[in-house]
Amino acid sequence: MPGDYGNQYRSYQRAERGYRAVAAVTYTPGSVLQLVSADLQVFPDAKSVALPGTGANPQKVAGVVSELWNGFNGNIPPTTYASAASFAGVFDLPYIRAVTEGFHPAVFLDQSGTGAVTLTDGLPLIPSRATAGYAQGAAATYAGGASGVVGSALLPASGIGSSLTAAALAQASQADTLTGTPAAGDTLSVTISAPYIRTAPGVAQTITWTTPPLTTAQAATVTTAALALLTYLNAQASFNQYFVATQAAGVVTITVNALSNPFAVNFGTGTTVASEFTIGISGMVANSLTFAVASTGGTVSTAGAANLAGGTGYKGTVPAIIATAGTAGGAPL
Repeated sequence: MPGDYGNQYRSYQRAERGYRAVAAVTYTPGSVLQLVSADLQVFPDAKSVALPGTGANPQKVAGVVSELWNGFNGNIPPTTYASAASFAGVFDLPYIRAVTEGFHPAVFLDQSGTGAVTLTDGLPLIPSRATAGYAQGAAATYAGGASGVVGSALLPASGIGSSLTAAALAQASQADTLTGTPAAGDTLSVTISAPYIRTAPGVAQTITWTTPPLTTAQAATVTTAALALLTYLNAQASFNQYFVATQAAGVVTITVNALSNPFAVNFGTGTTVASEFTIGISGMVANSLTFAVASTGGTVSTAGAANLAGGTGYKGTVPAIIATAGTAGGAPL
């Protein structure tokens, strides 16, 4: 018989459950969890969970720490929480809230692990062979019985974050070479891609940083001018949360900050589940960011290329559909 689907907009199916902690483990929203026994299971209500190891066959994947979990003391921030010093002390603590099925906006990923594959939309995630509590990409034909399956990646079809290579982590960078004859009053500018904004869905953004007019001392040589540029850039909060600038002999090198803040991406209808997500620009992701330089007066600025370059691998977060069974072998996708 006909049915009423109700609201046009419905929430995504999602399942969660609570787990007890293991002593001396730090649990962070987005961390992959693994079932473990503790103290001969003196508390029969549920097994405890820890971060999966990095061996060849981590089993019993139990879910991912929910982004909505408030920690043992219900305090946000901070977003990391250390368990009690002994298992007996864990009994009275709140359960760790874990997503066992459905959408999770930010699962930790390290693509440097042995056996990782380049990750694209829909490929499986398995426990990382490099970092405990992280995941890594696996082939579409991956046999779930060999290692617990975390779930599958939810990535855009193209653009930033659409393909995350499997490789050792290296940060992207680009150079701004200063030449000419600097003079007092010259200005120096750097323009790099910026996080997307909700008011302009699908429209790439940039931000430009421009130095105040150079003083006579700053304009003495291209080296002093470069020093003025990097000093200015590294002092800007909108810059230093993503990048760090260094210089040598008039060449300013801008490198991704390995601890950079999440980078917002909005593709409109370009992602599988959500129109927007956040991703780190660590590793090869930053190779997608545009780069340009400019100057006024007698100083000449030349960019090494139109994009940041040289980033490899990836260590950060990705949105995913979680599909775990909480038993050896994980769950089919």
